Amino acid sequence: MTASSSPSYRHAPAWLRVAAMVAMAAGIGVWTAVLLAPTPRETLPVLDSRVPPVQDTTPVARWFGGKPLRVHVTALGVIAGDDGSGAALLSVDGGPPRAYRVGQSLAPGVSLDGVTASAVSIAQDGLVEHVALPTRAGSGLRGFVPVHAESP
Repeated sequence: MTASSSPSYRHAPAWLRVAAMVAMAAGIGVWTAVLLAPTPRETLPVLDSRVPPVQDTTPVARWFGGKPLRVHVTALGVIAGDDGSGAALLSVDGGPPRAYRVGQSLAPGVSLDGVTASAVSIAQDGLVEHVALPTRAGSGLRGFVPVHAESP
């Protein structure tokens, strides 16, 4: 083999050798920066304005032998239909009175089951409890009658 017939990088144009060395240096620089870059720190948590969903922990309490907590409901007034539908003004665990429709949830695991003219039915822990409306002595009125809450 003669020196003129063998392919050699020495006979390549000078600009091609310079471009190859620049490309190799750039590649080494990029990979060095990628591999030796500091790891990012843990980002700070962002404030979440959404309200977390309320979870019913009754099954867990029963699993560990605990008794489920009972919610105390006080009936203050009703608008009742003949078929058990309607709405009731209720105070849950001594809180402010709120209006609830039949089927609406009062608390996790507690819902308004039915409304009659003299009582409401509360479904709680698989049991239906009837809560009577307080009556005023000597009042034979029907319809919209103001009812005052009795203190327990």
